[in-house]
Amino acid sequence: MPAVSEDVEVIGALDANFAWTGRALCTDAQLAGDVAALNLLRGAAGGVHRRTNGGWRLFRDPLGINKLFWVQDDRGRITVASRPKRLVERGWPFETIRSLPRGTVVDLQNGYIDEHSIIPGQWSVTDPAGGETTLKESGRVIRDALDGYLAALSQAHPTSSVFVCLSGGLDSSGIAALAHQHFPELVAVSFDMARPDGRGSEDRLTARRLAGDLGMPLLEATVSEDELFEALDVVLVEGIDWRDFNVHAALVNAALARTIDRVALRPAGTTPLVLTGDLANEFLVDYQPERYRDATYYALPRLSGPALRSALVRGLDTCHREIGVFAAWGLSAVQPYAAATDTYLALPAAFLARDDRKERLCREVLGDLLPEYIFTRPKARAQVGGPEVAGGVLAACVDRGFDSAWLWDRFVQLHGIADPHVLHRFIRGGCYRSGIPGRHGTRS
Repeated sequence: MPAVSEDVEVIGALDANFAWTGRALCTDAQLAGDVAALNLLRGAAGGVHRRTNGGWRLFRDPLGINKLFWVQDDRGRITVASRPKRLVERGWPFETIRSLPRGTVVDLQNGYIDEHSIIPGQWSVTDPAGGETTLKESGRVIRDALDGYLAALSQAHPTSSVFVCLSGGLDSSGIAALAHQHFPELVAVSFDMARPDGRGSEDRLTARRLAGDLGMPLLEATVSEDELFEALDVVLVEGIDWRDFNVHAALVNAALARTIDRVALRPAGTTPLVLTGDLANEFLVDYQPERYRDATYYALPRLSGPALRSALVRGLDTCHREIGVFAAWGLSAVQPYAAATDTYLALPAAFLARDDRKERLCREVLGDLLPEYIFTRPKARAQVGGPEVAGGVLAACVDRGFDSAWLWDRFVQLHGIADPHVLHRFIRGGCYRSGIPGRHGTRS
């Protein structure tokens, strides 16, 4: 690969930064400044900055929440975009596109490359020291981090319209309850699919009840199957994925985004914020397969709790079903649980083995902010809407023939991929095919 030139071009908008140092939101000056300070960076961040010394900085946050893809021509010029599709439209073959590795800071100047990792070493510890006696302290630290982050977000965006996705599950309900203390005008948004009898899913009914209990308005995003699938191409491009779980979840978010977009006020210079309860499932290994029509979907690898947590967290590198999809409608999705990543990843294996781990931890974090029926409600996924799969997004996709093979083929078509097998290398082990501009060879 040729040496790096001083020519870096960005195509289209990059993902919005909501980076956090543990005390304050990061400014652009901090993101372009002393690299040592970025070791504290948590939350969504990624970008390209022209530095005061004349060089360039490319960076991504440690979880890989924000995305950054690049190509380099034979003269060393670098082109960057947050979606591969934009590079394809510029004429670059899909197989030449690389992602900047998550948690990487790259400084380019005068043909030299200085690369740094800002992924904390302790995140790789599979079974951190500790026990159940630390649960109360962990809950307090998580609560402090969430409150601090939401307070800083409120101060930084005083005139923005703010929404919270509310499924009635513990994760989204916790964010709704906490965020309402910092955003008095917060509006909850609930997804559901229209049914012939007009009944709402358990998610909708629980969200409606909780919004009333918390004293916040509820915006209901109810869509037919046809309306749901109108956004399928957008989801595949903006979500940068074809795998069924992420596509199904992204379709839910697309329905929420379209509904929010229709009502959100947009004062000059502002972008509506959408708060979500995402990331907690990865941190607490709270996923399970689903059955429909005698087939299993969303299967997980057979790993121990800590190993599965590591795999799920690593897989966030290839998950853009929230931020990417909401951005397609001009909305900035924010994932507050990222502010407490270190504490979540320090929870020991013995705790991850408990069936009631999420309920116990949420009780410590949220105290009496939530009513008891939220703590004791059975788990349900947004793609399903309740304990029964029938009537949810998963069932609709299967019944329409939008299975894994169809989604794969459509992703290939949308990105003009000549050899479909390249997708086996584009996402591998939960990570995008990646590399550092100017380096010989790439990371796969």
